[in-house]
Amino acid sequence: MRQLVYYYKDFDGFEAWCNEKNIVNSDKLLIEINYPDDNLLKLKVLLKELGNSFPDATIVGMQSFASFKNHQISDLNRDPIISIIEFKTSSISSLVLDLNKNYLQEESDNYSIDKIEIQKFLQSDTQAIEILSSFNDCQTSSLINSLGKDFSHLKIFGGGATSKTHMTSLTFIFHNGKIYEKGIILIFLHGENLSVELYQAFDWKPISKKKKITKADGSVIYMMDNNPALDIYRKYFPNIESDKSVFLQVPLYITKGNISYTVHILDTDTKNQSIITSQPLQEGDIVQLSIGNYNTMMNRIQEIYNFLSTTPAQALWIGACISYEYGFRIPIKHYVSNIKSNNHIFGYTTSQEYFNEENHPNTFHNHSFIMAAISESNDKYIELVEYKDDNITPFEIANKNLYSIMHKTANELNRLTENLEIRVEQRTKELKDLNDDLQIRIDNAVREVKRQTAIMSQQARLASMGEILENIAHQWRQPLNSVSWILNDIQFKIELGKEDEIDIKDVTEKINNSIQFMSNTIDDFRKFVDKSDMAQTFNLKKTIESTIKIVEDTFKQLDIKVTLDCDESITYKGYENDIKHTIMNLINNARDAFEEKGIKNGKISIRVYHEKDELIITVQDNAGGIPKPILKNIFEPYFTTKHKTKGTGLGLYMSKNMIDRVHGTIEAFSILNQKTTFVIKLPDEGALPSSTKTDYEEE
Repeated sequence: MRQLVYYYKDFDGFEAWCNEKNIVNSDKLLIEINYPDDNLLKLKVLLKELGNSFPDATIVGMQSFASFKNHQISDLNRDPIISIIEFKTSSISSLVLDLNKNYLQEESDNYSIDKIEIQKFLQSDTQAIEILSSFNDCQTSSLINSLGKDFSHLKIFGGGATSKTHMTSLTFIFHNGKIYEKGIILIFLHGENLSVELYQAFDWKPISKKKKITKADGSVIYMMDNNPALDIYRKYFPNIESDKSVFLQVPLYITKGNISYTVHILDTDTKNQSIITSQPLQEGDIVQLSIGNYNTMMNRIQEIYNFLSTTPAQALWIGACISYEYGFRIPIKHYVSNIKSNNHIFGYTTSQEYFNEENHPNTFHNHSFIMAAISESNDKYIELVEYKDDNITPFEIANKNLYSIMHKTANELNRLTENLEIRVEQRTKELKDLNDDLQIRIDNAVREVKRQTAIMSQQARLASMGEILENIAHQWRQPLNSVSWILNDIQFKIELGKEDEIDIKDVTEKINNSIQFMSNTIDDFRKFVDKSDMAQTFNLKKTIESTIKIVEDTFKQLDIKVTLDCDESITYKGYENDIKHTIMNLINNARDAFEEKGIKNGKISIRVYHEKDELIITVQDNAGGIPKPILKNIFEPYFTTKHKTKGTGLGLYMSKNMIDRVHGTIEAFSILNQKTTFVIKLPDEGALPSSTKTDYEEE
């Protein structure tokens, strides 16, 4: 028995490869195709050519959103990937359940119509059934679970097709030259010497409050806690109607008895605000929103390596839920990274996964990772690269730990928010609305962090976990302090009975700005290490005003005035977040200097203007200047004169790097006991001539 995998380009190349590998027509060939495209014409041509060359082989496959190629998983590949398993002593048979006859719309007992047909294919030495499905709805889940229950003595594995449009109802499978948009393929594997061992991983955890389903009809959920079902998502994701990919990233989580699983959302009905699921749920069921547990996923690497090391296998089949494409591709990459040959890396991204071992209660699963190890010999194993902990880069370790911290933080925020809701509800409805909105913003920020850091982790090459955690902690400190300050002020006024002094609109806007800055900070760090992001044209005045807005309340408390002199027409083509990041660092440093020196009536002046072919930004403060011995070192990494609770000395270092990467300059000019001026010069071909002098020149 052997397995070979081919990355298809054209049939002539494929035929030459088959001749080179001595692959000949036989009824012991299982040819399986991952087809990551929507082009049915191209598929029909391929199936016809395969049928002519291998008329006795079993040729099956399905559409897949992504595919495994060269030890990577990618949604960019559009070419078919072909796996050929050549059995020696075992045999194959297959059956298609054509669901166009619509029996699934009737009682599920009508499954017995095909059960008799399925039983005809079973032999005394049948070991396993592989299932490929293109009809991904609630009735399919019932049928698959019934099949697993009736044939629980067999190993069952497989999955549902996925399309490039994310619409799991618009997919297809194919069998021996025929394409099915509504069908299920059963591939029976027979052989006394044949063994099929299965591995499954389910790593999702709940993140929201529990909700009871109070009105449901089969796969349609109408009400939760007597509110429209869609509200469970809208509370956290206000734009859910326009961004339905959230359903893949944040599925419903349910626990019944000792079994926990997630339920895939197929669609929504905005007219009645209902959710349509891939599995039937009942009134009284308790559900929560959930996200992937990145830390647990990364811990699976050693576990899967051990499975492959101790399980006889000459061929592998892999099914990875499509949700892994939305933030969790890195763990999947590591799951297959220890497999030495590409010939044993074949599978699909699936809309659901089928996994069943003897007496397993369910066969139909969502949001899981499965692997089937197939062998005709008890002493043959997949050749592996030696597993080493250092195969995981320092940045991926940092990302793993960052996700762990984020999960803990999200749980703490949920608990904090729930307590705050109770207290606010006792006093005023307006404050409850504020807190609800705050919860929405926080969870959206956590979601954005998850997505952006997933992208960042594939491109960045930071030296260690400590570096990125210190950077993020440095940038989040101020907005977190601002939020804490505002909430403490609210609590104090409530306790004094001065609720009418609380400006809910103003407080909400300030807290939302801080949270948005926290979310944007993660994007700033990604762009700081990502040299491929595209420059965009933006308005300088609006950019700087939005940055000042974040610290406005804190600065007012300290009697610090920030002024901006910038023409509304000045635009710049560059990296907007870098400018925000730099301005924030400079004004925060000035504020710290005011506090440290006890200076009252602090003033920070920001000016923006063109001069020749440069854009000039100056930031000046009257915080008493910087001594010359210190001034020459301020742009060095980790250089700081502050206490460790105030900073790590990374702000100016990072700001300089951001300016350097667009070939600009940043300098500091200081007069002791008077003023300090930072001058940023950015190359700008569209700059207008100007004779305006800088502040430091005037002095």
